[in-house]
Amino acid sequence: MIPASLLKSAFHFGVAYDAGVPVVRITSGKQKLSLQDFVLQNRGTEDGGRGKTEDKPQQQKPVPTKPIYLTFDDGPTAHTGELLDILDKYGARGTFFMLGPNIASYPNAVKRLVQSGNAAGLHGMTHVKSKFYASPASALKEMEQDNAALRSAAGIDTTLIRTPYGSKPYFTEAYRNKMMSAGFHLWDWNVDSEDWKYKTDHNKVIRSVLQQIETVEKQGTVPIVLMHDQPATLKVLPEVLKTLKAEGFTFEVIDGQTTPVNFWHDKR
Repeated sequence: MIPASLLKSAFHFGVAYDAGVPVVRITSGKQKLSLQDFVLQNRGTEDGGRGKTEDKPQQQKPVPTKPIYLTFDDGPTAHTGELLDILDKYGARGTFFMLGPNIASYPNAVKRLVQSGNAAGLHGMTHVKSKFYASPASALKEMEQDNAALRSAAGIDTTLIRTPYGSKPYFTEAYRNKMMSAGFHLWDWNVDSEDWKYKTDHNKVIRSVLQQIETVEKQGTVPIVLMHDQPATLKVLPEVLKTLKAEGFTFEVIDGQTTPVNFWHDKR
């Protein structure tokens, strides 16, 4: 150890020392920084740069969202409770386009799906093509009656509609003008599960749904999946939800503020 007095007398160096700073600085007298400023300026190099970043909060990159809309037609049924149980298990929600007579038959199921965060939509009364599409007035009347049933069961109204068998080709401009002027919003789908068609080939439905969702997502479009409130759907839904959740999808519900998606590209 070299005494400070020798540094001063023999080598003409100065010694800077401050009890509040854990550093002794040997100087030539030409320095411009104070001891405190010298310590602050060199702290980053002495600790490998850690001092400059540890005091700053680290910003996390936003996690991209992958929304998806699951929709269920023709309910409610005696199996709606089981369907809701499956959705609950996977933290998922859906939009239910329901028939008026079924709403009247299963009001408790309607109350539960609404109270648990699912969305209610209308699917008419008869689901008979010749009756529903008899005229624009007949289509509007069925949706208004359907809404009355929903109001009676759950105390709410909705503006969301899905027409029987989809809106093309029957739901022409005259029908849409009539319905939209009453404040309704038309929804179709871009992923068809065909769960109504392949009621026993569950693996076929699962593969088809997941492949269609992948295709739609790659196109930059939010998937809107058509399924049905029926026993066969209960067999495929758990695997579909499990896979989608693992892939980072978030299960959203449709509301009156969501821009409608339909085969006519009518965004009213």
